[in-house]
Amino acid sequence: MKNNLLKVLAVALVALMSAGVYAQTNENKPAKEDADGYSLKAARAGQVSIGLDFNPVAAANATSASALAGVGKFMFKDLIGPQEKQPREMFFLAQNPMASIAVKYKISEIVAFKASIGFSGGVSNYREYVQDDAAIAKNPLSEAKVADLISFHYTGGGVSAGVEFTGGKKSLRFIGGLGLKYAWGGGYAKVNYGNEITSANQKPSTIAKIDTINTFPGAVQMEYGRPVKQYGVGISHGVGIYASAGIEWFFIKNVSLGVTVDITPLMVAFQPQTYVIYEGYNKYSGQVENYNELVSPGSTYLLYGTDNIGCTLSLNYYF
Repeated sequence: MKNNLLKVLAVALVALMSAGVYAQTNENKPAKEDADGYSLKAARAGQVSIGLDFNPVAAANATSASALAGVGKFMFKDLIGPQEKQPREMFFLAQNPMASIAVKYKISEIVAFKASIGFSGGVSNYREYVQDDAAIAKNPLSEAKVADLISFHYTGGGVSAGVEFTGGKKSLRFIGGLGLKYAWGGGYAKVNYGNEITSANQKPSTIAKIDTINTFPGAVQMEYGRPVKQYGVGISHGVGIYASAGIEWFFIKNVSLGVTVDITPLMVAFQPQTYVIYEGYNKYSGQVENYNELVSPGSTYLLYGTDNIGCTLSLNYYF
């Protein structure tokens, strides 16, 4: 009896040890749903993901003077960039933001609701040499130079909401999207001059790009003025439709990388009232004074074209 009990305990112990080894072995094996390096769980209805989106196209243009030129288009007669007369500030409204946080909710295995919010911005500093008037006044043969600095500043963001469609069930899938977006932004341009306005030099040398005014209204009592800052009263904003197409790759369980080509085929945008501050020498007061001039009562744009094409890189986690 005693021997039989020992035999039963031994068999049970061996069975338990075998079960433990089997469980440990299978614990390190990928589940069937992850055999292809992805999780089918992410395709089920009711799943939620959170991700980080990055738009390299907007980032590449964030410090581009040509893209920001619209911020100061009333201050300069020859803006930096080949399309100086177009509303280049609107480029950022039609683009997806440089960086966004995105949330997706799977309505079904094929369709998901997607919403995102993000921000964009840029600063561009352009310098150009001009003759040093003070040095030339002392020595007409002087070749001394000073620099005029033009600064463009822009900050904005966007919110979008729509549906995303998924094709395929392997680790590499096709994704496409369609929805609405709202974007906002604003900026200003300013100039720091190398040559100051004085009683002896009321029309100092400036770079050719500056749009100076040689005839002010009589009430201002300044024969000459040069711009120092352009700004808008409020922000620019736009409402449009977006579409996207690309791929999503699940490289580990519940985590994916995505890349899409995005386009805003249609957007209506609005710019606020715009002012330019000029500085000049008041011959009556004998001082350098500023004059604030309304240069635009506000503008409306219908945006479309190649500037509206961008790219989004994303990292997503499903849970």
